[in-house]
Amino acid sequence: MRILITGACGFVGSAVAESLLQRIEGLAVYGIDNLQRPGSELNRARLRQMGVNFIHGDIRAASDFEDLPATDWVIDAAANSSVLAGVRGDASSRQLFE
Repeated sequence: MRILITGACGFVGSAVAESLLQRIEGLAVYGIDNLQRPGSELNRARLRQMGVNFIHGDIRAASDFEDLPATDWVIDAAANSSVLAGVRGDASSRQLFE
C-alpha cells in the first residue's frame, strides 16, 4: 500500500507517518511539505530515517502535483500554521476551497 501525507513535516503529519510505519508492514509513505513553518526542516531528517519518501512542494501549486507518485490513500495534514495568516488575509478563499 502507498500513502501520501500532505504537511508531512508538521506535528500531525510526522506523527501520522511514524504511527503508520510502525503498524503496517510493507507500507510506502510519501510526504509532501513546503517547509515554511520554522522547525519543519528538523522533522524532514527524522522522516527520511523512518523511510518516508519526502517531496518538497506546496499543495497549493498545481505544478507540484505533477511529480507526485500514484498512491492508494491521501492523508491531508497540511495547514497554514500561522493564525495571523487568516487575520492578514494571506490565505485566499480560492486556496481554501480548491
